[in-house]
Amino acid sequence: MKYYRFVRLFMVLVLAITTNIISQTKYEHHINRLAAEVSENGALLYRNNTVLYPTWPFDSRYFNFSSRKLYQESWGVWLGAKNFTSLYDTIPKDAMVACGNSYLDLDDIVPLSLQKRIRNAYPSVKINNGSTIKTENFDAAVVVPSLLCDEQIESVWTTTLGLTVQLKTYAYAMDGHKNYIIYDYRFINTGNIDDNVSTKELSKKLTDVWLGISFNTDIKSKFGGIELDDNYEYYGSTYPDWLKGTAGADSARIFIAWDGSLESGMFDPDPITSAPRVPGYYGLGILHVDKQAVDDLESGSSDDPSQPKNVVSASGSEAVASTQIQKMSQGGNKNFSGYGASNFIMGFGPYDIPINEDVRIVLVQIIDGVSRERAEELGLQLLNGDITQTEYETQVQTGRDSLFKSFNAAKTAYKKYYNIPDPPPYPDSIFVTNGVGCIKVHWSSSPESTTDTDTKKKDFSGYRIYRVPISPDNTWERIYECGGNSGNPVTHDYIDSSIVMGFDYYYAVTSYDDGTQNYLNPGVSLESSRLASIAYVAATAAREAQTTHEGFKSNLRVVPNPYNIRSVNFGDPNDASNAKNNKLLFVGLPKECTIRIYTISGDLVKTIYHSNGLGSEEWNQVTDSNQFIVSGLYIAHVESEIGNEIIKFVVIR
Repeated sequence: MKYYRFVRLFMVLVLAITTNIISQTKYEHHINRLAAEVSENGALLYRNNTVLYPTWPFDSRYFNFSSRKLYQESWGVWLGAKNFTSLYDTIPKDAMVACGNSYLDLDDIVPLSLQKRIRNAYPSVKINNGSTIKTENFDAAVVVPSLLCDEQIESVWTTTLGLTVQLKTYAYAMDGHKNYIIYDYRFINTGNIDDNVSTKELSKKLTDVWLGISFNTDIKSKFGGIELDDNYEYYGSTYPDWLKGTAGADSARIFIAWDGSLESGMFDPDPITSAPRVPGYYGLGILHVDKQAVDDLESGSSDDPSQPKNVVSASGSEAVASTQIQKMSQGGNKNFSGYGASNFIMGFGPYDIPINEDVRIVLVQIIDGVSRERAEELGLQLLNGDITQTEYETQVQTGRDSLFKSFNAAKTAYKKYYNIPDPPPYPDSIFVTNGVGCIKVHWSSSPESTTDTDTKKKDFSGYRIYRVPISPDNTWERIYECGGNSGNPVTHDYIDSSIVMGFDYYYAVTSYDDGTQNYLNPGVSLESSRLASIAYVAATAAREAQTTHEGFKSNLRVVPNPYNIRSVNFGDPNDASNAKNNKLLFVGLPKECTIRIYTISGDLVKTIYHSNGLGSEEWNQVTDSNQFIVSGLYIAHVESEIGNEIIKFVVIR
C-alpha cells in the first residue's frame, strides 16, 4: 500500500511539473463581504498564514495582514469508512482520509481540477498617474454569463477510498446576500483513486461511511496567538421536531461563534479606538443533507433532518483512522453552548454508497454583525464615556440577529436552486486620471445595453462612485450618484475635487437597476459588486507650487490639523511603523523650500528639504533622531526664495 502510494504520488508530481496539470492551488472569493479561499484539495490548514481564512467585513481584495478580522483558522473535510478494503489489501479495516484542518494526507489525495467562474467579466481598470498608465489585475476566471451566482469556485479531488469530492461554492453581490458563501458538496463513489478519471481501481460499495467537516473558530483581530475566549453554540437537535410543528423547537441547524472577553471585555475593544476588533458572528449552517446515497441529487426531497449525527468540540489532529471516525460518529447531535474551545467537528452518516452513487451535503458559512461604521461609532461612545461596557456589548450583540437574517437569505437562495435576482453588471472599463487639484474618473456605458439575466428585460438605472482615502482597507463612502432618482443625468465622467492634495485615493464604480425585475423584493434596486470594480492602484491629486509670496502666505496648510490618531482613518492605528498611519501633509508650498519643525518650547525636531517641484510635502512624524513625536503643539518654519512663513499645528497621539 505504501509503495503504491509513493509511486502514484511520484507520477502525479511528474505530470504536474511536465504538463502543468495543476497551475492554481487555491482561488479567492472577493465578490461579497465574506473573504475566503477554496483550495484544490478542500483544505485550509491550521495556522497556515499563506491562506486567507474567512474574514469580515471584507472591503477590498487587498485586505492587509494587520487589518484582518479573523473568524476561522482552519477548514477540513474528513472521509472515513469502516470495513474498507484497499487496492492491495485483503483484510477490511477502518480507513480515513483527512483533507485539512491540522494536517493533510497528501499521499491519500489527488487534486483533479480547480476553476473559478464569474457571471460578468472583470472590468478593465487603468490609472493614469501623469507619466505612466497602470493596470489593475484580477484573478484568472472563466466568464459564464448563465452562472446562477455572481462568483463560483469549483474544486474536485479524489482519494484512496475511491471517494471523489466535488465542491461548488456560491457567492452573491446583491444586498442581503453579501455575508455568506454556500458550499455544495458531492461525495461520489467513483472507485477512482488517481488522476485518470476514466479508470476505476475500486469497484465495491462503500459501507458505514462517515463524512465530516472539521474546523477551527479561533476568533481574533489578526493572526498570531490563541485566544481561547470565544463563545459558541449549536442549534439543531430539535430541528426534526420543528419540522413537525412542535412549539419551542429550533428552526435552524447552525453552529455559531463570537468573540469573548479574555482581555478588556466582550468583543475585545481596540486599545486606541475602543471599536470592537471582531464585531461579527461566525455561523456554519446546514441547508441540506442526503438521507441516503441513492436519491435524486437536485430535488432536495431526501433531506435528512436528523443530520448532522454528531456535532462536537474536538481536536482536528488525531491521525488514527478509528479515532477520527469515532469523533465523527459518536457524541450525538444535541444543542450545546460553551466558552473557550476552538476546534469542532460536524459528522454526517453512516452511509452506504454504491459505485457511481453520491451523498450531497450543502453548508453555508456566514459572518455577519453590526456594520463597520456602527462598530466605530460604538467604540467612540465607549471611549468618551457616553455608554457603559454593558451597553456597548448589548449593541454589538444585535449582530446575532443579522447572522440569522443572512442564514434565512441563504436558505432562500438554496430553495431557489441558487437562482435569485441579479444585480446589473459593473462597467467593463474604468479609467482614473491624476490631475492638478482633482482626480478624474471615467467609465464605460456597457451596463446600459444589458438585460436582466432572468427576465431578459432592461432594468438599468444609474451609476454610483465610491471613494476611500489612504488605503483600500479604510471605510468606503459613496461620493456621487447619477441616474435613477438622484437628480443627476446618467453620465460617464466625474471630477473629484473634494480631496486633500498629495494623499492617495481609491475609486470604485458600480451600476444599479430600477428594482422592477427583483421578484424577491419587488421595487428594491440591486447594485453590482463594488469589490469587483475597484481601482486598487492609488490616484493622487497634486497641487501646483506657489510662485508668489502672497500665494504662499495665503495657501500654506498642514493637513490634517489637528492630527488625532483616534479619529483619522489611516488603516490600523495600532501599527505605528506604517507611515500611512502617521502621515502629515504640508500644502501650499513653493517649488523648493526648507521646512523646520519645532516644539512649542523651541526645540528643533525635524528638518525637511522640499525639492519635488510640487506644492506639497509629506512627513511621517518621525524626528531627525528617528523617534515619533509626542502629542503637543508644533511650529513649522518654512524658508524659501519667495519668502518665509510660520504655521502651527497640533498632534494628538
